[in-house]
Amino acid sequence: MSILAGIDIGTNTVRLLIADVKGKYSFKEIRSERRITRLGEGLIENGRLMPSAEERTIFVLKEFGEILKGYPVEALTAVATSAVREAENGRKFVDKIKVETDFDVEVISGEEEAGRTFLGVVAGLNNKNGSLLIMDIGGGSTEFIVSKNAEVLESISTGLGVVKLTERFVKSDPVSEAEIKELNQTIKDELKNQNNRLNGVNNATFVGTAGTITTLAAIDQNLTLYNPLRINNYILKKKAVDRIFDNLKSMTIEERLNMPALEKGREDLIIAGTAIVLSVMEEFGFREMTVCDYGLREGIVIDLYNKRHSN
Repeated sequence: MSILAGIDIGTNTVRLLIADVKGKYSFKEIRSERRITRLGEGLIENGRLMPSAEERTIFVLKEFGEILKGYPVEALTAVATSAVREAENGRKFVDKIKVETDFDVEVISGEEEAGRTFLGVVAGLNNKNGSLLIMDIGGGSTEFIVSKNAEVLESISTGLGVVKLTERFVKSDPVSEAEIKELNQTIKDELKNQNNRLNGVNNATFVGTAGTITTLAAIDQNLTLYNPLRINNYILKKKAVDRIFDNLKSMTIEERLNMPALEKGREDLIIAGTAIVLSVMEEFGFREMTVCDYGLREGIVIDLYNKRHSN
């Protein structure tokens, strides 16, 4: 048995996975947790992590530390992504985490994030072969990975994060048409910038991972309780995303909070996240997306296993 753990400190969510890893793409989940801490709150405006956001995140990391004590974990990797790598005080925050929790946090680049996300997503897919375009929508960045037969051909990290876009554009409640127009234009401009590197992906299978996408799959199925078995490998149609977006745009934040399938903490971010999904589907002509419940958190653990068994 290889009992390994991974912690993903994201711009919006902090995730923990403890797993019995048996091989490159084979593991059994022992325990998983996730908490929305909105670490990247105010980062666009201030260029720094806010003390309140740091405190929320460290509180959760201490909680995860207590959970980890209950399991025979052989090794742990903790990584931080967009918010920490971009913040002026990101390194100081990593030092603070070490002092308060004893976790050594690795700040990974967008490309490293994409690579580990790929490992996680491929582990969760029923069909790993053929050409894939994988999209991972995060709070501070969105990664795209192009692969063929489970080998990465290209990975791209963009600044299209849902926390960033929400803080920039989504000011009204409910969101205004003018805000939606500005939001969509910004996303489309970024996608056009990446067009050369993503050339030819319209013939690939489109795969989506992370909170926005799994939430859309839950909404489409009217789930009252999140069920990974109902989410993983679910086929989400573009026409369903269009319908959901129309509904979400017309709702106030309070009304969105009353949707059972919408996790508390995503009620404002879901607008920007859904806009990214639709823009990508429109830009590359995708009529559907395969939803993957696995992502960076699972990839961290698989990457740790691979490094420990590389000799």
